[in-house]
Amino acid sequence: MKKLTSLLIASYILIGCATTQNQNIINQKLDSKQNKEIVLIKVLNDSRCPEGVQCIWAGEITFEVAAYENRNLVEQIQLTLSPNKEAAAINWFNKHLPQQKAQITKVSILPYPKKEKNIEPTEYYIQLQ
Repeated sequence: MKKLTSLLIASYILIGCATTQNQNIINQKLDSKQNKEIVLIKVLNDSRCPEGVQCIWAGEITFEVAAYENRNLVEQIQLTLSPNKEAAAINWFNKHLPQQKAQITKVSILPYPKKEKNIEPTEYYIQLQ
């Protein structure tokens, strides 16, 4: 009985962690039941230095993102992320996120490029921290 109780508690904790993590991911679909949602439209350019490669420039990623309220488009914009160009993206996301998710400090577009591996356009997603 103790093993069963322990297993149930562990499962509950893991499910809770998975749910929390997924709340910070923005995909390419308008699928939320919330009144505010952000959708990654597409990645326009990804020149980030791939993992496993030595580069003289870190590169950047340019993407198009849209904010919706009650399933109506509020704003669609192109943003660029690089080591020196993150503030504008953070400000835009903080402006358009539901209040309980506001005040993020980092925006990432994943997956990150890897040496000799192509990324399909549908694989990209945004992670907020």
